[in-house]
Amino acid sequence: MYNTVWTGEKGGRGGDWRDVTMPYSTELIFYLEMDPPPVLPPKPVWSQPPPPAGVGGASGGGVKDGGGGASLQEAEWYWGDISREDVNDKLRDTPDGTFLVRDASTKMQGDYTLTLRKGGNNKLIKIYHRDGSYGFSPPLTFSSVVELVTHYRHQSLAPYNHKLDLSLMYPLSRFQQDQLVKGSSVEAVGRQLQEYHNQYQDKSKEYDTLYEDYTKTSQEIQMKRTAIEAFSETIKIFEEQCLTQERHRQDFAQSEGGDQERERVTTNYEKLKSRLGEIHDSKARLEQELKAQTLENREKDKKMNSLKPDLIQLRKIRDQHLAWLSHKGVRQKRLNDWLGIKNDGADECCHANVEDENAPHHDEKTWFAGDASRSQAEELLLGKPDGTFLIRESRKKGCYACSVAVKGEVKHCVVYSTPRGFGFVEPHNLYGSLKELVLHYRQNSLVQHNDALNVRLAHPVYAHTPSGPR
Repeated sequence: MYNTVWTGEKGGRGGDWRDVTMPYSTELIFYLEMDPPPVLPPKPVWSQPPPPAGVGGASGGGVKDGGGGASLQEAEWYWGDISREDVNDKLRDTPDGTFLVRDASTKMQGDYTLTLRKGGNNKLIKIYHRDGSYGFSPPLTFSSVVELVTHYRHQSLAPYNHKLDLSLMYPLSRFQQDQLVKGSSVEAVGRQLQEYHNQYQDKSKEYDTLYEDYTKTSQEIQMKRTAIEAFSETIKIFEEQCLTQERHRQDFAQSEGGDQERERVTTNYEKLKSRLGEIHDSKARLEQELKAQTLENREKDKKMNSLKPDLIQLRKIRDQHLAWLSHKGVRQKRLNDWLGIKNDGADECCHANVEDENAPHHDEKTWFAGDASRSQAEELLLGKPDGTFLIRESRKKGCYACSVAVKGEVKHCVVYSTPRGFGFVEPHNLYGSLKELVLHYRQNSLVQHNDALNVRLAHPVYAHTPSGPR
């Protein structure tokens, strides 16, 4: 068994993969211990047809990594010579099992680094190249990186490291960074939206259940710790009493007469000793239960942490599909059908007003509040009907804020401003101006960006609106 580590120079300059002997240097940044390599079973012969050109197939000018003419350069998960910092940025908030391959920082010809998302963190695994073969550790049994990755798309990495009990499930494709939504029709994208939303709901329920159990168990743990402290104090008191009774017993044993008193002291002493033993047993049982619950809660915490990236990613994908459909002009009623949200007639109401060119929304003065602060926005909107809103400059540089009244409260959303346009979710800034954004969400609910905001931008704050909440 050997250890492969990444070491960095002071100040963050340079770096290299090295085989090292314990103890480790204080400059060690990353360490991954591989178990002794097992004798691998014969690699399966895949029955499916060869991959199409562009995904591992040979290509003129492509960088070959050996074996079958496969072109690593054209593999979607191969990112070439990018830095570890870029990898961290691209894999942030991705689910467990997401991976990519890049050139190893050693720049040694044929060596690569596999980065795999696990437990909300990035795991770096060196891919060695020796004498035309590739692998994580000797013996190197794969004829190419493409072959290695294809194998571990179907097999767990646990034989090499028991902590990596998952396969390479989700390739981070460099070809699809700008292709955010796959689908040729509104209906197809709508079905994808429904699928991603259901996955998000399922993951959310799982997280909520874990969180509820975690909170309940945490309270029980705290109660047990308090009880153990009380047991410790009680044990001290009983031990002091036992010592006192023992002294009295010895005194009576040396004195003449008083048999009855001597028997009473002896009986009390035996009862105290028996009770002390029961308290010790109860404390020991409680400590065992505390230990088991602490381990159980630690596992729940790990599961919650591993679910967070999945939830973030699913939410992001769902929002991408919603933005795409909204940009295609899909009505809120249809979006709600895909999302499983009950329609309350608001959609029919907004349909009746679609063609109303006299709506106050067309006049920016009715809703743009300039550099108004958050507290000033709340003063303007509190007590107003649901959907009363304003747009103001945000404290976040280059951004705006949308403040809207909903269910007796005032909610605030960041509006991003980029060269691509304005929008609530980056990089889906689809609207050419704030006015276009306001007109869009006059007809469509903000629920697609926040489940708590099932409201439209119905009433500009400076336009004439009813005086109370509805």
